[in-house]
Amino acid sequence: MKLRWDHPLWRRHAPGLVRRLVQAYLLTCPCELVAAPEVKKLMASGPPVIYTTWHCHLLSPLFTVRQFRGSQLPMVLMASPSRDGEFIAQVARGLGFPVLLGSRRKGGVQTLRRMADWCRRGYSCGMIADGSRGPARVAQKGPLYLARETQAAILPVAVAARRKLTFDSWDRFELPLPLGRIALLVGDPLRVWPEDRGPALELKRLELESRLNHLFRQSQAYYPAQGKIF
Repeated sequence: MKLRWDHPLWRRHAPGLVRRLVQAYLLTCPCELVAAPEVKKLMASGPPVIYTTWHCHLLSPLFTVRQFRGSQLPMVLMASPSRDGEFIAQVARGLGFPVLLGSRRKGGVQTLRRMADWCRRGYSCGMIADGSRGPARVAQKGPLYLARETQAAILPVAVAARRKLTFDSWDRFELPLPLGRIALLVGDPLRVWPEDRGPALELKRLELESRLNHLFRQSQAYYPAQGKIF
C-alpha cells in the first residue's frame, strides 16, 4: 500500500515518529548556549520571556531551549492553524509544550490574547517572527504586541549547526544532522513599552528584525560550512 503524505494514518502517527527520531538524533548533537551572562541568568531563573526566531530555525529550539531554561519554568508555543502548523503542534505537544493555534490570517488576535493570559500565569512564550508564510526574515508584529501587553522581554534566537541540510523552501529551512554540534544563539532582551504604538512600534519591529538577522548571519558563520542544499 502506498501511503500518501496526507493519508489519515500518516497524519495520526507521523508526529510521534518525528518527535522520537529528532529527540534521538539530537542526543548525538552536543549543544552550547551562546549568550551574554545576564541573558543566561534570565533564561535560567528569570520572569517569563518571549522567545522568537525565524521560521527556518523553528525545529531545533523545541529541543534545545529547554536544556538552558530552569526546569521549573513552563513554556507555551504558538503555531499556525495550517496542516503543517498542526503537525508541528502535535510534535511540540508530545514534548510537553502547550500549543495555541493562530496566525496573522486566522485567529491571530485571539490567540495572542490567550498567550498573554498564559504569560501572566508564569509561562514563557515561543513564536515565529516571520510567521508561517513569510516573507522570510521579515519580522511581523505578533511578538511585539505580546511583549507590549505582558511587559515580558523578547529574546531573539538563532541556531547554528556544524552539519545540516538546508531545504530549497521559501524559508531555506535548516535541519541539523546527527553527530554534529549545535549552538543556540540568544540575543539581548528587547523591551516594548505600553506607549510604543504607531511609528514607535514600527521602530521596535525594525529593531527586532535587525537583531534576528544579525543572529542569523552569526549562525551561518559560526561553524565551518558543511551544509548541503536538499
